[in-house]
Amino acid sequence: MGADDPRAESPMQRIVDRVMQGETPLQVLARQGPLPPTRMRSIERFPYYTSFPFGWYRAADADEVAPGQVKPLHYLNRDLVVWRSEEGSAHVMDAHCPHLGAHLGYGGRVEGCQLVCPYHWWEFDGEGRNTRIPYDGSRNRSARLKSYPTVDINGFLLFWYHPQALPPLWEIPRIDACYDAAWSDCERYRWEVRAPWQELAENGPDFIHLRTVHGSVDIPELESLVYSGHTSQLRAKVNFKTPRGPQAGRIDTDGWGPGFALARFSGIIDACFVSANTPIDFETTEVTHSYRIKKLGTTPEALAKTRRVGEALVRDLVKQEAEDIVIFDHKICQLQPKLSPADGPIAQFRKWAAQFYADGDPRGVNR
Repeated sequence: MGADDPRAESPMQRIVDRVMQGETPLQVLARQGPLPPTRMRSIERFPYYTSFPFGWYRAADADEVAPGQVKPLHYLNRDLVVWRSEEGSAHVMDAHCPHLGAHLGYGGRVEGCQLVCPYHWWEFDGEGRNTRIPYDGSRNRSARLKSYPTVDINGFLLFWYHPQALPPLWEIPRIDACYDAAWSDCERYRWEVRAPWQELAENGPDFIHLRTVHGSVDIPELESLVYSGHTSQLRAKVNFKTPRGPQAGRIDTDGWGPGFALARFSGIIDACFVSANTPIDFETTEVTHSYRIKKLGTTPEALAKTRRVGEALVRDLVKQEAEDIVIFDHKICQLQPKLSPADGPIAQFRKWAAQFYADGDPRGVNR
């Protein structure tokens, strides 16, 4: 084949792009506010989604739970509580007392390192063991609250879920930007999306949609995409759209299982967001993004520019999330998709994602 033969080019190089003037249709829809929800159930839309994937999930932002505080939660199709001992250690547990079923998130209290049931004041330690029955001074060794391994890291309280109660199979790394004064305080956004984690994450290697949905300058250049064990790693060059024209930069993302990821941006300004996805039930997923911007200096002028440029970038990223949600809330999973050679590695992603599903949770299977 000669150098001018189109067959000598890669599928990405042969993309013929229709330039769209103004907003894309998805951008217009996203600006109109909430749309009517789909009438299809999740099991119809996503037939593979018959159990929750195992991994580390966000229970709360770390600063939402003070020492001595207990809060009710509902994730993974179950009632939970998150609480801190008076010494500051965080715990996530099933919410209902094994004595007579009271919800410990409503009226329960923390005394020292014990969680006290509001109904009969039975006390439980951080491992969920009954340590004291106050009205007879005994304890019931068989009375256990299911306790989930919990870590306080990167501004989140994360808990480990496995349907077979296996201990954590990997750790969540410490993200330097979450602790370094050279980066701004975090700016948090939260959405409820009518789709499971897998549909959201499949968007990552799908660079075509950045053009067709978000109106990007062009289609980013994928340098590498590696799935290894529980981790994913994507490296890409991108041209950001700015008032002064395209600005060369990068998007680099790392994921640790289905519930936790880090996206880093460079070019216009160094920025990142930590992403946490937690299933609420089989119909909805809670998505949390915690954005940070690297300061351009310490002078008032540098900090003002950091805020100005950073706020513009975050606004655009949040707008893109709203545009994606229009798709997520109404799409279905095509189990045998008809793909173009220029599409991202969808099959590779799905093979990696499949490892995180296991049976064994009576509240999370055979819905």
